[in-house]
Amino acid sequence: MISLISALILTVLILYLSYIFTKSLGKGIGMKRGGTCMQMLDRLPLGQDKSVAIVRTGSHYYLIGIASSQITLLAELAEEDIPREALEGTTYPGAEGYESFKKILKKYTDRNRDDV
Repeated sequence: MISLISALILTVLILYLSYIFTKSLGKGIGMKRGGTCMQMLDRLPLGQDKSVAIVRTGSHYYLIGIASSQITLLAELAEEDIPREALEGTTYPGAEGYESFKKILKKYTDRNRDDV
C-alpha cells in the first residue's frame, strides 16, 4: 500500500515539475515580434534563404529584401499601400503564412452552422 501511494505521489510530482518546466520554457513563444519602435508587419519567403518583408519603423514603412548575406532596402511605402490587416494584426515567431485562430474558428463554426 505504501509503495502504491509513493508511486502516485512521485507521478504527480513529475507531472507538476514538467508543467512548471514547459511553462517557463514557453514564455518567449507568444511574444510580439519586434520592439516598441520597430515591427515586422509581413514576410513572404521567396526561396530557401530569401524573402521580402514589410517593416514599420516609427511612422515609416519599408519594403526590404532579405538574403542570407545581406538585407536590401527595396522601397519606402506610404501607409495607404499597407493592407489594413497587416497594420492591425500582431505577428508571432513562426506564425507567418498561417491564418489567425479567430479566422479558422469562424470558418469552421460557419460551415457547421450551415449543416444544422
